[in-house]
Amino acid sequence: MDIDAAVRHRLTSNLKHLMVGLELKTALVIPHRFRPPNGRPMLFEPYYQNLIQEFCVGAFSVIEGLGAAQWLSQNGHDGSDGRGVSRNQWRASLRAVYDDVGEHGLDESVERTLSVRDKLHQDQIGARANIDWHAFSYEAAFVPASHAIRTILRREAHAVPATSNLHVEPQ
Repeated sequence: MDIDAAVRHRLTSNLKHLMVGLELKTALVIPHRFRPPNGRPMLFEPYYQNLIQEFCVGAFSVIEGLGAAQWLSQNGHDGSDGRGVSRNQWRASLRAVYDDVGEHGLDESVERTLSVRDKLHQDQIGARANIDWHAFSYEAAFVPASHAIRTILRREAHAVPATSNLHVEPQ
């Protein structure tokens, strides 16, 4: 990737912080979701939903950042001019790098993750309905966001500790 050194440093720093947050949320969400029948919950239920929502927002940020960096590099830009990269541009680059033939279903998982993130986006608050908190369920929100992150990490497996919670396959 031919990204300006200062831009690469910021991206790396941001991704590290986001990934730590995703790691923590995964460590809490999965055991809560898969506790034994009649088992004691790990989390107060609204916290569980908020962690799933925050996981999706963090996953979106990782996905967008990596996709934008890939687009910049693929198109001869180093990012130092602050050029914006549209969603369609970074999504195409993300697919090309991390799931070029679509065998892992990255694009579908990214689409579902974006849908969750967009439910929270406040730029058109008067034009959208109330948030349906069922949209932040484990199946509807966590599973696709986790799948997208795991698909990306598959390509960078050498850089991910074997003990990472982000390797856990949600059911």
